[in-house]
Amino acid sequence: MALGLEFQLAGDVLRTAIAPSFTEIGQLAAIRTALNYFLSREIANERAEIERERRKEADGSRAPAGPA
Repeated sequence: MALGLEFQLAGDVLRTAIAPSFTEIGQLAAIRTALNYFLSREIANERAEIERERRKEADGSRAPAGPA
């Protein structure tokens, strides 16, 4: 799905570069804004997940060793 969106965006960029109209420029801006928003949200979620995993690993390594 992401790859399809990239191709659509590339097509819009090329069409806008060749014969831009205000409508096409506005649509392109809206698409880019939406893509940037969702990409930023995904990156933030992924960073939070990585941080949770690191904390979980750090807490697990600090646990006292039980009797063997």
